[in-house]
Amino acid sequence: MKRTLSALLGDAAVHSLAELGDRSPHLRPYLPEHALLVTPPTPEAGAAVITCAQREGWRVLPIGAGTKLNWLGNTPKADIFLRTTAWHQLIDHAAADMTVTTQVGIPFQQLQHHLAPAGQWIAADPLFRETATLGGCLATQSNGTLRQRYGSWRDQLLGVKFIRSDGQIVKAGGRVVKNVAGYDLMKLLIGSYGTLGILTEVTLRVYPLPDAVQIWQLRGAVAALAKGLGAIFSSSLAPARCVLRLEGTGALLLELEFHTLREVLASGTLGDRLSQIARTHDLQLEPQAPLGITLNPTPDQVILKMGVPLSEMLLALTQLQQLARELACECRGEMSAGVGYAYLHGQEEHLRQLILRLRQGLPRGYVTVLAAPLSLKQQLDPWDYRGNALELMRNLKQQLDAMGVFGTGVFVGNL
Repeated sequence: MKRTLSALLGDAAVHSLAELGDRSPHLRPYLPEHALLVTPPTPEAGAAVITCAQREGWRVLPIGAGTKLNWLGNTPKADIFLRTTAWHQLIDHAAADMTVTTQVGIPFQQLQHHLAPAGQWIAADPLFRETATLGGCLATQSNGTLRQRYGSWRDQLLGVKFIRSDGQIVKAGGRVVKNVAGYDLMKLLIGSYGTLGILTEVTLRVYPLPDAVQIWQLRGAVAALAKGLGAIFSSSLAPARCVLRLEGTGALLLELEFHTLREVLASGTLGDRLSQIARTHDLQLEPQAPLGITLNPTPDQVILKMGVPLSEMLLALTQLQQLARELACECRGEMSAGVGYAYLHGQEEHLRQLILRLRQGLPRGYVTVLAAPLSLKQQLDPWDYRGNALELMRNLKQQLDAMGVFGTGVFVGNL
């Protein structure tokens, strides 16, 4: 296999997977010993690798910078890890049309730096945004808490190019906001963990950079926070980010981020309206810089992704808070627009109990185990999929990847 790939791409583009493991030891359990790491210089070279893989019966897992390899459901049944980091060309920034077209290997933060001089940005704040590639963020549907105002990646995506399992590069969507009707193939690829095809190029909406940003925190009892959150949702206030946070100390708070005009901030109207809500519901209000959460991807860290109805966000964080205290786990968390993340450290058995009990306590939601030691994932279903679309997923997989080129078993239902 190495000889064939080296003849196709050159020796410099074919590596041992040990390179990834040496750089990030916590990824080693997710790296099959026999697999090779290839870095095609162009999407066309990547397509040639897929054509060869289909002919030889090899399985391929596409990756970006590798920041989220431990989000996979298990060790991938892959012969080739195809890295897209060489595909980093910014193809077209149509500032007047508010769109950008770029290859997917570009680091997310680098793309933001390209857009900033035009006063524009991608309205997302994915995890590991300093190092993650745009393609990795899209493949794992990691776009953060700004979805409250700007929507998810699927809402911002206008068009894609991707490599099919037969090695053909095809297009879906386009480069303009108003587009033609047809099957929305591009949205299938978002969040599919590379199991349906390999993204090579995308067109995204961009937004004007906010003229001014103001952040407020509301603190108080759980019942008061629930009433305050309801008052904000029923008001005409439009926060770009509305995040319930569970701090490492165990305290719960509500953080609001507003993207507005400097004149609005100078008038003090926004603060006055929030002060009225705070007084009415016995909450403490104070302006703040964003807290953020510093991630430290170590072998013992667990990252959960939680989804619940809007009305149950506070319930989810309260249950998480209580379970973490009971099971002596270090815990921080955040939820916005019904989706959130929890960051945990603790003994493996305690973490397993916390996850299972949290799932039981959230019957209308889900608790997916993203990052975790492989030994923990092997003791439970990491995806916690409770829907009825698994058969549909299998049929789509059969249609788009009949030969199983991307069938590495890392996704829901071992797809």
